Amino acid sequence: MKMLAANLAGAIGSRYLKNKNQLIFVEYDGFISTIDLAPVSAVVISQGTTDIKGTWLFDCETGTNVSAGATADIWWEQIDTVKRQMVPQGNAQIVNLGIVDFNQITPAVLQSYNYSNTPIIGNNDASNKLVNGDVFCVHTREGNYCKLMVVAYGYNLKVQWVTYKLNPTYKRIGSGYTNPEDIAVMANEQTAFVSERSGDIMKVNLASANRAAATVVCSGLTAPQQLWLDEAHMTAYVVEYANPGNLFRIDLTTGTKTVLYSGLNFPVGLTLSSDLSFAYVTEQGLSGISRIELSTGIKILIAGGLTAPFFLTWTDSTESRLLVAERDPANRISSVDVTKTTNNVNLFISNTASRPSSIVATQPGSYCVCCNSEVDQYALMAGTGTGWYKGIGFVPWNLITAVGKADTTTQPAYPFQFPKDSPFGGTLPVNIDHYNAWSSGIKYYKVLIDGSPRFESWNDLRLNTTNGYYDIIELQKPDVSGFYNIHNPAAMYYNTDLGCLLESTTVSNGQHTLIVEFYDAAHVQVSSMTNKLLINNEKCVASLDVPLLNTHPANGCGYLKYMNATDQVTLRWSAAHPQGFATWSFNIIKGLNGGVYADSGALFPAPVHGQDLIKNVSDLLNNCPGVAAFAESLYVASTVINGHSRQSQLDAESSIAFCLAP
Repeated sequence: MKMLAANLAGAIGSRYLKNKNQLIFVEYDGFISTIDLAPVSAVVISQGTTDIKGTWLFDCETGTNVSAGATADIWWEQIDTVKRQMVPQGNAQIVNLGIVDFNQITPAVLQSYNYSNTPIIGNNDASNKLVNGDVFCVHTREGNYCKLMVVAYGYNLKVQWVTYKLNPTYKRIGSGYTNPEDIAVMANEQTAFVSERSGDIMKVNLASANRAAATVVCSGLTAPQQLWLDEAHMTAYVVEYANPGNLFRIDLTTGTKTVLYSGLNFPVGLTLSSDLSFAYVTEQGLSGISRIELSTGIKILIAGGLTAPFFLTWTDSTESRLLVAERDPANRISSVDVTKTTNNVNLFISNTASRPSSIVATQPGSYCVCCNSEVDQYALMAGTGTGWYKGIGFVPWNLITAVGKADTTTQPAYPFQFPKDSPFGGTLPVNIDHYNAWSSGIKYYKVLIDGSPRFESWNDLRLNTTNGYYDIIELQKPDVSGFYNIHNPAAMYYNTDLGCLLESTTVSNGQHTLIVEFYDAAHVQVSSMTNKLLINNEKCVASLDVPLLNTHPANGCGYLKYMNATDQVTLRWSAAHPQGFATWSFNIIKGLNGGVYADSGALFPAPVHGQDLIKNVSDLLNNCPGVAAFAESLYVASTVINGHSRQSQLDAESSIAFCLAP
C-alpha cells in the first residue's frame, strides 16, 4: 500500500480519469480534488559529498553541518569513544537500507520506505550499521526526502547525499460544495456531476470547478449518495440515504426525477449493469447488497453480513464481481460474486485506513481507495486479494487447476508448455512479485503448506554495483516464525521473483494447499492467496520380460533359434506409475538403427499399461539373411514437473538385446 494523500477533509466518492491519469474525488467538507497518478517527479534541492562532523547536526535541505540547538534533520551523536548513533531530529524520520545500489533509489522508491524515529547504530565496533557503502534515508522535517551513502566511516562520517523535493500530486480544484458525497465524470473528462448531501445534484465544468460556477441539475433529494451515469441517454441514477429511501433516474437535461424503486433501507452505494437491466444497491439498514431488476421491480438481497457497506464498483467489464467498501470497525474492501446469492463474499483488501468509502481501478491490478482522511494505492489482482504471488516456476497461479495440476495448454501461444494436467514434484520455485509488494507497503511474507509455514533457505546472487557483476551471494531464509523478507527494490537480485525453493519431497504424495501470506512492516497480515498443489514424487517403472520364441525363452545370451519363418516371437513389456502420471514409448531396433516397431501412449488414468507383442520371425527378419540382432527398449517418462522442467529423475527405462538365428 502507498499513501497518495493525507490530512484530507473526508474523501468519499471517486472516479478515474484515464486520459489525464488522475484520480478525482470529493471531500465532504466541500471540495473537488485530484491526485496525479503518473510516476513521481521531483527536483533536487541539494547533493554532493561532505563530512557529517562528530557531535554535529546535519541539515539535509542545505547539506551543511549545524551546531547544537539549530534546526536540523539528523544528529551524528558520539555517546563515548565507542558508542555512536545517527539520530533523527524533530519530526524528521530515518530508515537504514544496508548496502544497496545508491543510484537505484529514486524519489518514488524513497516514498515507499517505512521511516521511524529509531536511531541507526553507528558504534565503532562490530555492531556498526553505518559501514562503508551503507545507505540510509531521511524523511526530513520539511517533508522532503534525502538518501545518504556512507563513503568513509569515522568520527567524522563522510557521506554522499541527494535531497529531493517531490512535486505535489494532490490538489483541490473546486470548493464551496455542501457536503458532497460523490462525483461522476463524463467521457470527455471535462464535465462532472456531484451529489450533495443537502439534496442537490450539480453539473460542474472541471476547468472551473468551484460550486459558484456550477449549475443545479435538480434539488429536493434526501441525502443523495452514489451516482451512476448513463451518458448515452443523458441520465443519472442515484439513491437517497433514508428509510424508506428511493432509487431515482434523473434526466440530466431537464432535471426530471423518476422513482424506479422505493422502500430502500438506508441505501448508499449504487451501480448498474451496462445493459440497464439491474441496479445493485448497498443498504446499510440490511448490512448487505441488493439487486433490483428494473423491469419488474423485484429486489433480492444477494450479500449480507457486511459492515456499513458503502460505494460499489465493478472489478472488470465482465460485471461478475463487485467491490464494496465496508466502513469501521471493519475497514476493508470486499469482493462480491453477483452470479451467486450465498457464500459469495470474499476479502479483497484488509486493514484499510479508517472509514473507506470508495475504490477505483486505475490500471490492471492497481486500485485507489478513498478513506476518511487519506487516499491509498494498492497493487492487487481482482478476485484474488493479491497480485504478489505469481505461481510456481513458469506456471502462473491461474494456470493451476482446482485439483492442483498445471495446465498451460489453455494458453497455446505461451512458450512454456507442459503436458496437460501435470502434477508437481521436486523443488518448487514459488514466485513472488517483490517489486510491487514492496511498493504496496508489504515487507514480509510466509509460505505455508496445509497451514504450516515453510523454512527452506537458499543462496541467491545480488548485483555488485562496484563492478557490475552478479557476484554477491546472499542467504535467503525466514526467521523463527517463518517470515521471509520482501526484497528491497534498491537491491538487484538475479532471481528477481523467487520467493521460496519449496522442497516437495518433504510432504506426502497427494493434494496439498499452498498459502502465501503477505504482511506489512508491523507484521500485520494484509492479504493471502491459495493454490491447490497435487504433489507426486513417485518413480515410474519399466519392465521387459525375456523374449520368447513360441513358448521357449531366449538363453542367457539372448539367442533365439527358430525352425520356421512362421515361428512366433513374443515380447512382453509393462509400463507403470502408481498414479498413472507418465507416458511410455516402446521400440524395436534391428541391426544398425533399423526400426522395426514403435509405439507410445499415456498411462493416465490407468496406472499400468502392458502388452504382449507377437511377431512372426519373417516379419522381424524382413528380407534380412537368416541371422539378425535386435534390441527392444521401453522408456516411461514422468509427467510430473517442478514448474521449470519435467522431473526426469522419476523416469524409468529398460532394454534387452536378442538375436534370431536358424
